Amino acid sequence: MKRIMSWLIPLAALSTCSATARASVEVEAFLYNPTASKIVLHLPGQNKDEVMTMAPTLTLWGRGSRNGDYTLRYTVEGVGGKLAEGSAAAKVQDGWFMQDIEQKEALPQARSVSWELTAADGATERGTAALKWSRFHGKVQYKDGKRRQSYIDMNPITWGAPGEVTIPVAEDGSFDALVPARVYATVNVNGAGYSYDSLERWAWDYDLTRDREETFTLDRMELYSIHAFEIRGGPPTLFICFRPTALSRVLQFDKDGDGVLNDEERKGMGQALRRSPTAIGPELKASDVKVWVDGKAYSVIQLNQIPEWDGDGMWQVQYVVQIMPERKLTRFVWHEIKLEVESQEELQGKKIADFGQGSVGLRL
Repeated sequence: MKRIMSWLIPLAALSTCSATARASVEVEAFLYNPTASKIVLHLPGQNKDEVMTMAPTLTLWGRGSRNGDYTLRYTVEGVGGKLAEGSAAAKVQDGWFMQDIEQKEALPQARSVSWELTAADGATERGTAALKWSRFHGKVQYKDGKRRQSYIDMNPITWGAPGEVTIPVAEDGSFDALVPARVYATVNVNGAGYSYDSLERWAWDYDLTRDREETFTLDRMELYSIHAFEIRGGPPTLFICFRPTALSRVLQFDKDGDGVLNDEERKGMGQALRRSPTAIGPELKASDVKVWVDGKAYSVIQLNQIPEWDGDGMWQVQYVVQIMPERKLTRFVWHEIKLEVESQEELQGKKIADFGQGSVGLRL
């Protein structure tokens, strides 16, 4: 996960493949052609910039092979024939592999990838995977109306895994990119104000198998670890869990006011988290939380506070929201649940409203 100050990839149709010596594997291919080579963020109160680099990247994701070391060869193909080719080492663990391969130049004409996976004993599988992109565009805005240099960072599985897509955001807050068509596990909207005067806006299990337009709103609260589920066999009640962090509470530990917690300040925050799960998380009531399902607003029936064990004696706060949609959600399609939360905080004797927005996709 990229955090400031510290702390086009397509969903491919399943490959057709020919194999020797073992069952066929399935391979998907993803290609991202970023619209810029780097993002430079001017950090408040700092003498250095945060530089994030990007390059055209091909990602291959294979499932079904036996565990072991392989040689992966590929050819990127377009209307005019071969556009690029190369090879890389691939390691299959738990029956799958995912491999990023940086490209020398953008490949906007690419349409498919032919691949070959060869094991140490010479057994080889081959196939072709189609490339597909979705248009992802919209606006990043801050609730206080100020502009900050921003970016959108998306991961298909988790942080640090292959397949990451980073989208530049223009000075006016707009973004427009062709991204590999798939469901992304996390979407992190962030900017140069992080930890100084704003936090992150998160989306979880975000469906980009289709074109989408979105407006993301950031402020002084982030809603992390959002998860939604229903009770099977019961009424259409939905439960939504989330962990909020209020910047006003975090900044109580920033004694020198530079927007970054140093080791001593973090130690103080850790001690506070051992005493209370709401050391950096707000105390919320049901009236502080708003919920939408597929764009329709629903009343919060119940809000419960759950201490979340972080280990080493520390706790954070999770909340569980209950709502009841008009009917049970349709199965086998992606639904979108959006939350907005506001808490009343106090920092250095001033009353401050910390607002946060987040969302999660749900496929039953």
